[in-house]
Amino acid sequence: MKAPALLGRLRFDVRGLRPGLGWLRRVRRDGGGSAGRPRKPLSKALLGAVALVAVAGGGLAGWLALNGAATRQSWQASIPSATVAVAPLPPPTPEPKVAAPAVPPPLPTDAAPLPLPGAPAAAVTLVPAPVPGLVEDSRNGPLPRIAQDGRKPWQVYARPFPATDKRPRIAIVMSDLGLSGVTTGNALAKLPPGITLAFLPYAERLDDWVERARTKGHEVMLSVPMEPLNYPRDDPGPNALLTMLGSDRNMERLEWSLGKAVGYVGITSTTGSKFTASPAAMQPVVDALKARGLLLVDARVNPKSVAGPLANLAGVPRALGDRVIDRDLSRGAIDDQLRELEEIAKTNGAAVGFASPYPTTIERLNLWLTSLADRGIALAPASAVVNIQK
Repeated sequence: MKAPALLGRLRFDVRGLRPGLGWLRRVRRDGGGSAGRPRKPLSKALLGAVALVAVAGGGLAGWLALNGAATRQSWQASIPSATVAVAPLPPPTPEPKVAAPAVPPPLPTDAAPLPLPGAPAAAVTLVPAPVPGLVEDSRNGPLPRIAQDGRKPWQVYARPFPATDKRPRIAIVMSDLGLSGVTTGNALAKLPPGITLAFLPYAERLDDWVERARTKGHEVMLSVPMEPLNYPRDDPGPNALLTMLGSDRNMERLEWSLGKAVGYVGITSTTGSKFTASPAAMQPVVDALKARGLLLVDARVNPKSVAGPLANLAGVPRALGDRVIDRDLSRGAIDDQLRELEEIAKTNGAAVGFASPYPTTIERLNLWLTSLADRGIALAPASAVVNIQK
C-alpha cells in the first residue's frame, strides 16, 4: 500500500476524541476489559493437582523430621575414612648453654703498660687526697699539717710497703716533672707505680698531675726550687729559696710551693747545691717540714749538703740521694749507675737514685726492673727508705 493511502486511513478527527473516552470510564466501572461477563471457576483437575503436591510436600517434610539423623549417619558411614592416632609432641629440649668465648685482655697502650716480668704486681691504692684534718687553709692555698690525733701527711699519703720485706730496697725518684705535658704524660704512662714522682710547683694544673700520679699508685713529692752554686747565671725560677733572703721571706716562698697541690709526702731539690750547703738557710726549712709532718729527700747535688744531717738531728724523716743515674744519657752509663745502686743497697740496706724523665732513662729503668726482684732487691717508694740508710 502506498504511503498516502495509509496515512489517510490513520487520520481521525480529533474533535471526536473526547466522546470516544467513554470506553475508559466503562472499564473502570466494570473492572476490566471483560465488563459485564462473569468469571469462570477453576477446573477440578487443576485443584486436584495442587492438593496432591501439597500432600506430597508435607509427607516428605515429616519423613525427614523423623529419619533425618539416621539418614545423615548412614550417608557419613558410606564415605571412606581412616582414623590416625597422633601422639602428643614431646616437651622442647632446652638447648645446652654455650659458654661465651673468653674475651682477650685489651692490648696495652701507653696509658696502661704491661706489668713488668719479675716485678711484683702493684695492686696498691693510695688514700685519696686531701684527707680531712691534714689540711690548713692559707693565702697560698691548702698547706699540709699534722692532724690533732697525731697523723702525719708523709705517713698517710705514702705508698704502702710491707714492713716485713727484709730485702735491700732501692727508691727511684723521677724529678722535675710537670713543666712539659708530653714528657710528664709519657712518664706516667710508662713508669711502673713503684717509682716516686717529684713535681715542680711551676707546673700548670699541678693538682691534676698529682691526682693522676697518685691514682695510678705513684708516691708523690714536690721539687722545691732552691739556689744553685752558679746563681744567678743558673736561675731556678721565681719564688726559689735563696741564701741572701731572710728566713721569713724563704718561709713565704716555701709555703707558696707547698700550697700548689695536696697528697705529697715531702720535698726534695735537685737545684739547691748552694742553699742546701748553708746550715743557716736550711735550718728553717727543716723546722717547717717537721712542723707540717713532711719528709725530706736530700738529692745531695752538693756533696757538702747539710740538709740530711740537719733533718736527722731534728727528727725529720730523711733519705739521701746516692746516684743521679742519667747524668750521662748513654745506655751503658745508665746501666752502670743502676748496678752501683744495687751494690749500695746491699751494703747500706737501702739506696736512692735520682733520674729525669728522658725516654732513654725510662727505657733502661723498665729493662732493669724486669729482673730486679730475681736479684733479691725490692723497688720501694721514697717513704719506705727513710731513716734506714747506714
